[in-house]
Amino acid sequence: AAEETTSISSVSSSLLDETKPFHSAAYTLKEYTNSIVASRDTNISPKEVYDTISSNYLQEAYDAAIKSNTTPKALDVGAGAGVSTEVLYRLGYHEIDALDWSGEAWTRYVVEDPMGYCPEGVRFYELDDERYLDQWRGANSNTNGDGGGRGDKQLFDIIVFNFAVNEAKAQQFAKELLNKQHGRLLAPINTSNDYWLKQTYQVMDSEGKVLWSAVDVGAWSVQFQPDVTQDTCSGIWCAPFNGFQKKR
Repeated sequence: AAEETTSISSVSSSLLDETKPFHSAAYTLKEYTNSIVASRDTNISPKEVYDTISSNYLQEAYDAAIKSNTTPKALDVGAGAGVSTEVLYRLGYHEIDALDWSGEAWTRYVVEDPMGYCPEGVRFYELDDERYLDQWRGANSNTNGDGGGRGDKQLFDIIVFNFAVNEAKAQQFAKELLNKQHGRLLAPINTSNDYWLKQTYQVMDSEGKVLWSAVDVGAWSVQFQPDVTQDTCSGIWCAPFNGFQKKR
């Protein structure tokens, strides 16, 4: 049987101003070099992470989408409390798929907090990346193309990973889900396969080619939570300690 998927979103109302921007109440909590606990399963990353998302390395994708008269689309993987989602929204990405296997932090800071707000263009999926990819493939199985026209696959101009991944996973998402002409993916890549204690920040194009990389960003040495879907994930961030159920 197909697995049930869950979408969490703030309730829209005709009385609300539809131009009201996305906001997470956790947005102002970020600080340089330090992670902030947002829930049992989510940390708000050091501010260096959000500075990197906002950097010129990813600006080309947005500019190209605007130039081609298409709405810039972003995929926020490991969205947590929605801080990275707000960074993307402020950059001009008003069509965003945000996902995280745990919806606790998103619910707290985006849905339940009076300061939080989620417009219709932002969709949250309480899914890990593997289940989301299965869902995306199902929705795009009868489409083709490069994402630039009607009837094409719903490809993304930018993809941001907010947890450590092996290079193969980053390349898979880049090659399959990015706009073929100008898409960019940002991810913290393990310095060695399945080594979760140190990552290198990398920007990839739609062919998985590395365009930029950094071991350190400012005063912060790049290190993220591990990918919970991987069998080599161990410790408090991983199953069985965090309650995550791996796809079968």
